[in-house]
Amino acid sequence: MKKLKAIFALALLLTAGCTQTVHAYSDHRHHKTDSLEAVLNGNRSLSDEERIEIYKGLMWGYQPIDGRQAEHYARLALALSYDHPWLNTRADALRVLGLMAYGSERYAEAEHYFMEALDVTDSMRNRREYDDATIDDNYSAIYGSLGNLYNIQDKTLLAIEYYQKAEPVFQKYGWQESLTILHHNIAELYNSMGNDEEAERHYLLAVESGEASGDSLLMSLPRKGLVKVYISQGNYQRAEETIMPAYRYYRAHIDEEPSDYAEVLASMIKLNLMSGHEDLPTAKAFAKEALTYADKGLMAEIVHDVYSAATMIAMREGRWQEALDYGLKSIHENDDEATFCDIGCYEMLANIYMQLGRKEEASLYISKVRTMTERFATDHYQSGLSQMEVLYETEKKEAEIATLAGERRLHLWLLALTVALLVAMVIGYCLLIVVHRRQKALLAARVALETEAKERSILARDLHDSLGGMLSLLRMKIEGGATADETLHLLNTTHTELRRVSHHLMPEELLRGGLVPALSDFAISVPGARFQAVGDISLSKEQELVLYRCAYELVNNALKHAQAAHIDIQLMQQPQEVTLTVSDDGQGMAEAKSGMGLQNVRDRIEPYRGTLNIISSKGQGTEINVTLPL
Repeated sequence: MKKLKAIFALALLLTAGCTQTVHAYSDHRHHKTDSLEAVLNGNRSLSDEERIEIYKGLMWGYQPIDGRQAEHYARLALALSYDHPWLNTRADALRVLGLMAYGSERYAEAEHYFMEALDVTDSMRNRREYDDATIDDNYSAIYGSLGNLYNIQDKTLLAIEYYQKAEPVFQKYGWQESLTILHHNIAELYNSMGNDEEAERHYLLAVESGEASGDSLLMSLPRKGLVKVYISQGNYQRAEETIMPAYRYYRAHIDEEPSDYAEVLASMIKLNLMSGHEDLPTAKAFAKEALTYADKGLMAEIVHDVYSAATMIAMREGRWQEALDYGLKSIHENDDEATFCDIGCYEMLANIYMQLGRKEEASLYISKVRTMTERFATDHYQSGLSQMEVLYETEKKEAEIATLAGERRLHLWLLALTVALLVAMVIGYCLLIVVHRRQKALLAARVALETEAKERSILARDLHDSLGGMLSLLRMKIEGGATADETLHLLNTTHTELRRVSHHLMPEELLRGGLVPALSDFAISVPGARFQAVGDISLSKEQELVLYRCAYELVNNALKHAQAAHIDIQLMQQPQEVTLTVSDDGQGMAEAKSGMGLQNVRDRIEPYRGTLNIISSKGQGTEINVTLPL
């Protein structure tokens, strides 16, 4: 994720907007800091109003060129703002302090300042001197800054949450440059999670905004990421159409964008290695050029991408020693620094060592695949829980703010309509109902967090059972002297299983798209499966997550144990309950069993007072109903 730092630098400018002048951003580097400091240090006595304007000019003027000075003047502006009702200046000073902390990798401090700036902006909504444009400008800038902050820390859910909060403001004022960067960053996050569908959607939105902006860099930036999605999908035509404009732009700007050009070259290599469109001479030519940039101080992730592409060429031509040399350069030397991309390189290295007859090293990298997969699964899950906790606290705070705003309105009504006491009592009663409902929603969110903790152990068992056995078999095959073809076939099967487990481990598409699209997509991915939704499905996020997990568990049971040819998934909502039904035409059960899969389902629905009903007989298939009360 650190390869996005250059993008964030641009994004920070794009989120430093000024809606009052209806610009996407304001470049404060043109403030004449020398002349402002001369006025500040002159003999003339300055009023607080004059002094605060100078502080603001200096903190923004120094922000891109001298962080220490920018921070100094931001602190002076912040201190003076507390002597006056200058909330907008206070929010600006806090945001500059946050940007400076962010640039120095003091992430916790940056978050503190951004959140304080958000609190100040919230309070501006009740002040008549601040118009909607000023408040919108603050919100969009702070949301964008928080999105960048969480992005650089790999806090994916939080980053997407705050980027999406900034999007309506960018849309409202037509800030195409900001929209391009925002959708590009969201797409990069989804791409890192392996969610090709959402990554493609946001890359395309970024391309659309980039073209509307008329900026050639912003037209090319999202295409550089979008082509990777099409290559991973095996869509040669769309990959070629996407990469060529980006390739022409970055080739024309090699000196300004050497890292991005090397990244595009790596994609050109992979494009020319795609099945059915192989062009080894062209791929080798691009590889030769890309390798000249590998030792020129590029970001580590791009260097690894280049060497990974070169490894693929050497493997295609059977130059196994050369493939090994490149492959070892495509991974991080220290396992603690490894990313999810290293797992694919580990698989290539295992294959290379097998071809070289070095079975011990091949076995080592097979073990690394398993170890890293389990580590990333655990880290990803723990990070997800932590981010859900933060989102819960944020929603709780917003609910409290909304409640306070309601109480202020109530007091105004009571003051203005003293004679209408009965009406005021009705209003107060209605407000109490609203507060009660909000508290119930917050309690439900807390239950969801506690339920997620139990999910961790269940998911760990899933990962061990599905992928662990396959990797153990692969290691036994290697140590038992299996042929290279047998090993490669099993390695490919393991890779497919890895992608399946990774995709369903933390279903971000469910959190963003809802249960019905998620189950529909899941059914499409399972041979012989069909999905049908009955009624108007409207559930909480927690209920959707529970039912998705249950459907995934029950379908896997049918595939593994029932030997079913057809599987029907049905979701039906009634006024008092929602029912998930999974039925198959498999071998059935003589009596209801309580294996690990069904126990997982019972564990998931227990906190929600759900029930599990099994209808089955030997040779007559199985129908399982999961019902949750609403």
